[in-house]
Formats: sequence, C-alpha cells, structure tokens
Amino acid sequence: MKHIFLSIVSLLLVLSSFSQKTKVEIKHTDLMKGDREVRKLYGNVIFKHDDAYMYCDSALSYAKDNRFEAYGRVRIVNKDVTIYSDTLYYSSAENLACLRGDIKMIHEQMTLTTHFLDYDLKQNMGFYKNGGKIVDATNILTSSIGQYFANDRMLFFKNDVVLKNPDYVMNTDTMKYKTSTNVAYFVGPTTVTSEENLLYTENGWYNTKADQAQMYEHSYLNSGAQYVYGDNMFYDRKKDEGTIRKNAVIKDTTQQLTLYAQYCFYEGKRRHVFMTDSVLAVKAIDNDSLYLHSDTLFFYQYTIAPLDSTQTDSISYEEIKAYHRVRFYKSDLQGVCDSVVYNALDSMVYLCKNPVLWSDENQMTGLDIRLKLGDNNTKLEQIIIQSNAFVVAQCDEDKFNQMKGNSLIGYIKNNELVRVDMFQNGETLYYMKDDDEIVGVNRAVCSDISAYLKNGKINQIVFKNKPEGTFSPVEQFPQKMSKIDNFKWHDLIRPVDAQDVFNWRNDD
Repeated sequence: MKHIFLSIVSLLLVLSSFSQKTKVEIKHTDLMKGDREVRKLYGNVIFKHDDAYMYCDSALSYAKDNRFEAYGRVRIVNKDVTIYSDTLYYSSAENLACLRGDIKMIHEQMTLTTHFLDYDLKQNMGFYKNGGKIVDATNILTSSIGQYFANDRMLFFKNDVVLKNPDYVMNTDTMKYKTSTNVAYFVGPTTVTSEENLLYTENGWYNTKADQAQMYEHSYLNSGAQYVYGDNMFYDRKKDEGTIRKNAVIKDTTQQLTLYAQYCFYEGKRRHVFMTDSVLAVKAIDNDSLYLHSDTLFFYQYTIAPLDSTQTDSISYEEIKAYHRVRFYKSDLQGVCDSVVYNALDSMVYLCKNPVLWSDENQMTGLDIRLKLGDNNTKLEQIIIQSNAFVVAQCDEDKFNQMKGNSLIGYIKNNELVRVDMFQNGETLYYMKDDDEIVGVNRAVCSDISAYLKNGKINQIVFKNKPEGTFSPVEQFPQKMSKIDNFKWHDLIRPVDAQDVFNWRNDD
C-alpha cells in the first residue's frame, strides 16, 4: 500500500515543476499561427518547463499570461514518470495545473487513472474528483475523491475508498494517510477483510508497513464463529494477536458463549484469550443463561487432528479457566468457589477449592464439584462430588435436612434436581412432616442412600445395605444432635441474581 502513496507523491512533484518563475518553452511544432500574445500550435507539439516535457497534438499558448492549453494525446514526461491525458490546462497566475479526460500516470510499477486531476502549486495541494484508481504490483486503490497536502505529507481519500491487497481488502468512507509514517487514519466506518478474518472500526489507524491497527470506536474482529469487540483495540495482523483495554467482548457462536472484561489479550492463530478486570462469562444452558464472574479468565481453543486415515475431520473444542473469587448464577443453579475449569471435549465443568453449589433449595459442598453437560454442551445432566459430599436443605428457620457421604451423583431432568445418590459412609438427618407441620426427626447411617426430589424438595429417601437409624418426635429430639458433623450453611454468600456475581462475600 505504501507504494501507491509514494507514487502519488511522485506525480505531484512532477506537476509542481510547472512554476511561474520560469517561462514555458515551445520546443517544437509542425505549424504555428497567431501573434505574440496567442499562438496556435499544430502537430507534434512539444513544451518544456524546467525538467518536464509535454507532448500533444495541438495547443494554445498565451505568452503574456505564461499559460497554455494542450489537446489530443497529451503526454507529460519527467525522468521516470509519464502522464497521459486528453487535455491539460496550466495557468501560472493561479499556480494551477489541470488535467482532464482519460488521465493515466505511470511511475515504475504504479499506474493512476482518473478523469480529473488538479494541482495547486501555491497551496502545494493535489486534488482529483469523480473517481480515481491507483494500481501497483500488489495493490489497487479506488476512491471518488483524492487530495494531497504536501506541506503536511498527508493524503486524503473520500467516498467509496477501496484498497485491494492480496492479503486483504480495505473499505472505508474517509481515509487520511501520512506518507512519512506509512499510517492510514480512518474517521468513518471501515472494514479490512481477509480470508482469515474481518476487521471493522469507525475511528482508528492502520500502519501499512507494520500491518498494525489501532481502533477506538465500535470496533470488532470476526474470525468465523468467533467475534472480538472492544472500544480500544490494538491488532497486529502479522502476528494475528491484539489487545483490548476497554469494554472487551468475545463471542463464540458455536459454543453459545460470550465473554466480557475491561482488559483482554487474544491470539487469533492459537485461539487463546486472556481477560481480567470485571470478567463475566455468559453461556447458554437449558434455554437459560449461566453468568460467571472471576478475577481472571483464560479461553483456549484446541484442534485435534484425525488419528488415522479412517477419520477425515479434525475435532475442535474449547477450554475455559476462571481463577479466583468465582461466582456464578443461573435461574436454577448458583455456585461459589476459588476457580472453575470448563472443558468442551469431555463436557465437564470443574469447581475447585471450597466449592458451594445451590440447586433450588439444596446446598451441595465437597472437596470438588463437577457438572456434566449434555446435548452439545447446552444442557446440565449431572452433579458429581467425589469426596466429602454434603447436601443441606432448610426446612424451617433453624432446622435443616442433611445428607452426607464420601461421594454423590445428582441427576438433573428438565432443569430440576430429581435424584441424589450418596455413596459410602452415608448419613442423613431428615425432618418428617404431616402436611406442613414437622412431627419428627429421622437420623440414620447407611452405606448408600438415594434421595428423590420433587419441585426441589426431598420427597423420598431410600436406604441401602442395612441402614441403622432412629426416629424421634421433634419435641424429644436433642438440639445438639440437629447438625451432622461438618455441617455449615452458606446462604449468606449465595448469588441472588446475575448482577450479584460481581459481589464477593465471606461467611466465615
């Protein structure tokens, strides 16, 4: 792209050689008529002005005003630059060289074509309108209006600006280009489209030498199923990586996942993303949305090549790692923990370090908690706790139903927890009700226990492998036995809505 702008500068330098300080010389003509003030020249007309030669079929020369008009097969030659046009007007009084008709300028491997080209020597400014096209070895640039301010080394293009490059196509309404820095500035809707992605912005700049872009307003990068948005985006095309410093948004339509943050660093080729500051992940699950907040978040996309010739398609999958002070909310599921890992390949969400999970009225804790997804990772199917499993549900102000064991599996159906299987060293404390009145307490131990739920509440408990337990009227049940060992109620830290995931609370 820089060759285009340098070639335009060469054209303007040629035109600037027409100066009122020197006279225009008539070097040759087959026939000349007129007087000392106005001369008509016919056939093989040649003018010379400084180092530039002008050729045409016929011309009018105004000696007094030191101006001329040239017609028919007009050609200007200056060193390695050649310009063709139908008509040329030059006025030393106005310091203006005007070319009209089918205009073509050739400089090395660059060609400019237009029908209107003016150059103001006094203002050191070139201008074309009604369309121009610039072609070099690798680029084609077209625009309705083009202007050059030589003093500022600035090119200006307006209306329907299109730059075609083998690696990308740039479309914009308004472009300014600084020749000294090779930087193009955009002040309107702009797209840069390649086979790999599409870049859009409404305010920013693009370094054509380094292939780097800085975008400030309504900017985004689209790479197939992934979109990257931001108010302050930097993008390096050669490295295919960038940084967002305000209102970063990453959307993955395949996984129905959207990530938000105030700071983001992303690598397009590796499909890696790092986010921090007000992080929020939103994933579609069960015709609902899961909102997750953490201090930092990493997003990875991996591709597994076919294992052998019998497999033709590679496998792509995503992994998300959220670290520290994790809180998430879904209308029927909430959770708090130190960190979360989501792996789309095994369809698992891992809650690590002091996890607490709520499903309707039920609170679940354990050494770690896993959520099993199904139906293309859009539906929650199971809750798995492999160590120190504990389930608590409040049934009265100071009374709690409790289940404890080494591990458990909870089954989800139609967005509801419908069954919990507790394995090894099972222990329960359950308040029996007659209608809405508590009439007794059943406390039992059993190797394996299954609890069946309806509308989020325990409806039936099944004990397996020789249970041992007692039933006591509620008024005779000792208060000191109302809590199973390691009982803890975490209702204070439970997220209450999507916005509450940003509010970290301790209940110690």
